[in-house]
Amino acid sequence: MACRGGGGHGQRPSASLSHVSPGRLSTCRTCTHNICMVSDFFYPNMGGVEGHIYQLSQCLIERGHKVIIVTHAYGNRKGIRYLTNGLKVYYLPLKVMYNQSTATTLFHSLPLLRVRLLGALEHKDVRNVLVQGHIFLNTSLTEAFCMAIVEAASCGLQVVSTRVGGIPEVLPENLIILCEPSVKSLCEGLEKAVSQLKSGALPPPENIHNIVKTFYTWRNVAERTEKVYDQVAGEAVLSMDKRLDRLTSQCGPLTGCIFALLAVFSFFFLIFLRWVTPDSTIDVAVDATGPKGAWTHQYPYRKKVDENSEVPKTR
Repeated sequence: MACRGGGGHGQRPSASLSHVSPGRLSTCRTCTHNICMVSDFFYPNMGGVEGHIYQLSQCLIERGHKVIIVTHAYGNRKGIRYLTNGLKVYYLPLKVMYNQSTATTLFHSLPLLRVRLLGALEHKDVRNVLVQGHIFLNTSLTEAFCMAIVEAASCGLQVVSTRVGGIPEVLPENLIILCEPSVKSLCEGLEKAVSQLKSGALPPPENIHNIVKTFYTWRNVAERTEKVYDQVAGEAVLSMDKRLDRLTSQCGPLTGCIFALLAVFSFFFLIFLRWVTPDSTIDVAVDATGPKGAWTHQYPYRKKVDENSEVPKTR
């Protein structure tokens, strides 16, 4: 990640998803970021992760940032493709091991492999399935955000979920029952939700929906994501010796030494790769998005400073 992107001209998009309407920034941007999102799960697959990455990328592009996505090849879809508004996607020729997961993702996701009762649902059918119930049980062992519990709450369901990852930050306490990731705790949480349902203590589904629909918009998520990048970009870059000192001091005497050793190996490996393939031999990629990107004129990233100044145009 770095501040300020370069300029360039690109090709027309070869594929597109649902369009995110353009809008101006609420604040004047003084620094833009080059953002790379890496995931095994992306278009042409359709799901929560895929939709989250796509929509967030579109909103970040709208705010003047340069965004690319790196994923693995899907059949004949290899190399570089462009989606809506110049979103550049790198489809790497990596071997898929299971369920569109490469080796790294698969080994980290082994605890998540579960039995499917309904099979893969089309996104348009999710609402029709959810509204048939009253309680949504989520048993994730690890989770970053969990779009599913937002969808369930938006459909008026009482959510019962494990207290892992970022889940406790997604919904307020009155809309979710958090449990420890154990059978006993989940059973107790589910019994509590059933008891509340039978006693009429749960709010009506339409009330829950009206509350949840105000929590998240993609532009709001993009603004909060932008603040994280602004904070990271403003931090000083530590030298290698200070990084090693931090690993050994904050990660424990044994684990810290292991992490430090891995960091040293990674550092020398990167030096070796730069020696094998010098920077001068690498082609400069076409800048599709960002302040000077080929598609930036569709999304002005600065507001008028005064009545006489206008949004700058790109070539």
